[in-house]
Amino acid sequence: MTQSALVADPALADAEPRYLAPDLVTRDADGTPHLVGGRCCACGARSFPKALVCSGCLSEEVESVTLASEGTLYSFAAVHAAPPGWRLPYVLGYVDLPDNVRVLAHIAAAPEELRIDMPVHLSVGEVGADPAGRPLLTYTFTPVR
Repeated sequence: MTQSALVADPALADAEPRYLAPDLVTRDADGTPHLVGGRCCACGARSFPKALVCSGCLSEEVESVTLASEGTLYSFAAVHAAPPGWRLPYVLGYVDLPDNVRVLAHIAAAPEELRIDMPVHLSVGEVGADPAGRPLLTYTFTPVR
C-alpha cells in the first residue's frame, strides 16, 4: 500500500511526523536516538519502559535513564495485521540490551535478512500514517551491517 493510499488528505502527506509513545525515546542535539528507561535507585535494576515500582526489590525510587543503543536480536516475527494506517507486513522483535533489559520493538529489516543473536542498533523509523496523513514514527532497531 502506498503512502498516498494511507493519507486522508494528500496535502498532509508532508506534514510534521507524529511519534508513537514520545516519552519512550529522546534524541541528542545531533539527532541520535536513545531509549528512556528506568533505573532503580535501591538495587540498580533497569527497566523499559520506566517502571513505577522496581520488579527486583519493589522500591518506588526509580529514576529515568537512557539505555544502550546497541543490542542483540533475541527473536522476531513478521506481523500481517495492524491498526489502520500502519504499513504491512512489518517485523516485530525482542532485543536484548547490555543493560539487562529486553525491548519489544519494530525491526527495520525483512525477515529473510534477520537471524537470532545478530547485532542491532537503535534508530527511528516510520511505521505508517495517522488518519490525518502525518507520518507515524517510533523507535526501531536495525541490523548492524
